[in-house]
Amino acid sequence: MIKKIINSNYFYAFISLCAAIWLFLTVSSPGVGSTRDSNQSSTSTVNTKTTLTVPLQIQANTNDYYITGYPESVKITIEGPSALVTATKNTQNFNVYLNLKKLATGQHSVEVKESGLNSELTYSIKPSTVTVNIQKRKTKTFAVDVDYSKSALASGYSAGKITLSPETVSVTGAASEVKKIKKVVVKPILPKGIKTTFDQEVLVQALDKNGKTVNVTLDPQTVHVKIPISMPSKEVSINLTQKGTTSSDFSFESDVKTIRIYGSQDQLDDIDDSIDVPIDVSNVTTDTKKTINLTDVLDNVVATDPESIDVTIKVTDSNSSSDTSTNTNNSSSNTTTDNSNNTSGSSSGSTSSNDTTNSSNNSNSSNSSDSNNNNEDNDEN
Repeated sequence: MIKKIINSNYFYAFISLCAAIWLFLTVSSPGVGSTRDSNQSSTSTVNTKTTLTVPLQIQANTNDYYITGYPESVKITIEGPSALVTATKNTQNFNVYLNLKKLATGQHSVEVKESGLNSELTYSIKPSTVTVNIQKRKTKTFAVDVDYSKSALASGYSAGKITLSPETVSVTGAASEVKKIKKVVVKPILPKGIKTTFDQEVLVQALDKNGKTVNVTLDPQTVHVKIPISMPSKEVSINLTQKGTTSSDFSFESDVKTIRIYGSQDQLDDIDDSIDVPIDVSNVTTDTKKTINLTDVLDNVVATDPESIDVTIKVTDSNSSSDTSTNTNNSSSNTTTDNSNNTSGSSSGSTSSNDTTNSSNNSNSSNSSDSNNNNEDNDEN
């Protein structure tokens, strides 16, 4: 029994000791917990600030009014608890705006406002006020003109028909501004010495009578511009002609009958429907096939298609035949002339003979007369 009591006393002592330790720990623990909570509270109440660039929204009847003068965005600096500032920066679940609903047409200075920021945050906006111009809205469609420098084209090249896509744009703005528009134009900048087609998107501009840009909105803002650039050309037939002095005659043959010639428009206008292609035969003595580079022999064009042609040169005997015929004709003519001369000579000779005979007869007659006279003289004696 006594042992049980002793053992029981040890047990209760042990229990008491454990209770004392637990009580000590329990009493000490709230102090540690309180310090941690205090640190967390201190951290959550540290302030910070940040600056954001946000779009400036317009509250107005934009269907009937056209508003200008305000910036597209403003800067807002927010300050407050670090966690809240960070969350606001990440979400940007607030608006910065101008309320123009109750303003009439004209120019106004309007305060920039915000909505949606947490009440624990403070803020400042730059600019805090902006000047806006409110005018009656007008929309009008304009055809697009093209204005570019033709001096950029390479020598001899010209521009073809320009194509635009789209060919018209919609212009929206204050009625007074739209009224100022003289033309809507694109001004493509062509590279110097360009020889190939220009094909790019080009910014559209609305210009007044002085060539200054009018403050309006264009839809679309760019137009696709295509300017075909090439050298003028036309198709002509070719005449193969002889070049060079020689004792022979030649004939020329080629499978190519027509070519396309390229040059300035003035050059092409000076050429008819056909063009002479000279073939140099200075050193040709037998039938020959030559490749003729057309741009080398044609001085009045810049280029040709094809660039060269094959020509067969054949030597003909027309001059030899002509010489033979001429000689034959000359021989015949000489024979005829000789015969004529012989006939003439014979006739002349016959005449001379007759003249001699007559002369002889006359002489004889004279002699006979003289004889008779002598006889008579003798008789008288």
